[in-house]
Amino acid sequence: MQATTPAFDGSGTMTVPMWLQQVTERWRNGRFRLFTREMLRHNAQAARRHGVESACHPQDFIYKFIITHPGFKKIGPAVDYYFDDGAKSAEQLARIFEELKIASRPIRLLEFASGYGCVTRHLKKNRDLSMVACDIHPQAIEFLTKELGVRAALSAHQPEGLSLGESFDAVFALSFFSHMPRATWGRWVRALFSHVKPGGYLLFTTHGMASREWHDNPEMPPDGFWFKPTSEQHDLDTAEYGATIVTPEFVKREVRAQTGEDVFEHRYAFWWEHQDLWIVRKTP
Repeated sequence: MQATTPAFDGSGTMTVPMWLQQVTERWRNGRFRLFTREMLRHNAQAARRHGVESACHPQDFIYKFIITHPGFKKIGPAVDYYFDDGAKSAEQLARIFEELKIASRPIRLLEFASGYGCVTRHLKKNRDLSMVACDIHPQAIEFLTKELGVRAALSAHQPEGLSLGESFDAVFALSFFSHMPRATWGRWVRALFSHVKPGGYLLFTTHGMASREWHDNPEMPPDGFWFKPTSEQHDLDTAEYGATIVTPEFVKREVRAQTGEDVFEHRYAFWWEHQDLWIVRKTP
């Protein structure tokens, strides 16, 4: 999953606040195991505003990315962004389900690559959903289950190893395919689509053409697939999880090849104003 923080012009020399220097240093030295009292206070305030659990995991890479981003001058706005952005994504997904007119109630949802619950905690509030979260990190699964109180299942490093033993009305992967290498990209489309019920939907986002500026505007290869082995998740092999940009033509070809279906809907730069949203419907 990806968090996109507010832009700042970067002109001149940016003065990094002392609190940010201290937090970043603690994380860099592997000593960031507990949240500061100020973080806990802001977590509680933001969570109370949204009516969700305030618990965050110290290894939550999205929380870390946001809290250490130099675009935030104080901890409070950074924490607010973490909770606000998770809520916004949950609300966007709920609106999409309404537009798709999914008849099932509750809607059986698989939130794939859920991380440590940035969006999950907000999806949990939606009474129209019966949700299972899924992630590659065992500690995330434990946290989601024990602290956030949601059903959670461990993912697999290879697509063929994913077998959850159940199917869903919707499978949602937010900013997962924006990190997959060429070798597994299409195979993950096939693996996730295999967990969709007939008449159900696979929904996922990608780095598309609007995302190129976030990666220094690389020239796209002829096949429409660009990959760089770099990631904010330092515990994952960058050969398996890096930075990926794909063209619409590549996605359409790959979806057809892996699922036998055509793309049901494509929304350009829909998520965070730069990631494309893709929806694939399984024929009933």
